[in-house]
Order: sequence, then C-alpha cells, then structure tokens
Amino acid sequence: RLWIQNPYFIPKAEAIDAMGAAVKRGVDVRVMMPATSGSDNPMVQHAGHRNFEKLLRCGVRLFEYPHTLLHQKVMTVDGVWSAIGSSNFDDRSFDTNDEITLGILDVAVAARLDAVFERYAPQCKEIKLEAWKQRGLWHKLKDNWFYLFNAVF
Repeated sequence: RLWIQNPYFIPKAEAIDAMGAAVKRGVDVRVMMPATSGSDNPMVQHAGHRNFEKLLRCGVRLFEYPHTLLHQKVMTVDGVWSAIGSSNFDDRSFDTNDEITLGILDVAVAARLDAVFERYAPQCKEIKLEAWKQRGLWHKLKDNWFYLFNAVF
C-alpha cells in the first residue's frame, strides 16, 4: 500500500511510471489532494490535473477533497513506514525549495496517518477515468495551460 496526502500533487513522469509499476505488482496506490474548489491556489490543482488521465490509466486511485485546503504532506507505505514533511509532490519542492521530510519506521504512526486518510476519503470525490475523460474542453485547456507554468507556482 502506498497512500499519499499532498496539497500540490504534480508528479514527474518517472514518479507516475513508478506508481503504475507498483499498481501492476498489486500495490494499492492512492493520492488525496484538495480539489480546485478547496485549494488556496487552483492554478496548481489544474496543473496537476494534466497528469490525472495517465495516473488513472495506471490504476492509481485519486481523491479530491472539495471543502478546504488539505495541507498535510504525508505518505505511508505498507502501514509500516511514513514520510512527513514540508515537501509538496512537485518539481519546485523537489528541485528548488529547501524542503525537509522525516522518514518514520513505526506501525503506530503509520496507522494514525492512514486513519486520517480514511477519515477524509468519504468526504472526497474519487476521480474515475471514464468520467475524467468527459470533462469539458475549458477544463482541459486550463489544465494544460497551467501545467506550462507549474514550476513558477
């Protein structure tokens, strides 16, 4: 299991491929992020949308929280290992900003973080591939336009 909670989720192609390979091995890969309606920066959410179709085709489950900005930057792996820090899942955090992430090997900590994911998931909209492909042209244009500037946000 690989569960990610991140407010600005714009993975590189290599990360998407790694997640897809994990799904093929039977890993339950889920990502929770704010929807454009809950984000403090909807442009970033639209930039992230550019990769949703590829992620969904790979079998990654995507959840958007529409109410407020979910700002936790958390990842859990197999209910054993956790990562908590200031890094967003985007180029800027990985390549430019001085971010820090703490790795924790502790079942109890992972369980508490997974419980947060499980508490918010029912309030999220899970994005499904067929519905995603039907989104309007204006939405698609915004997604691709803002992706061009994702390193700036």
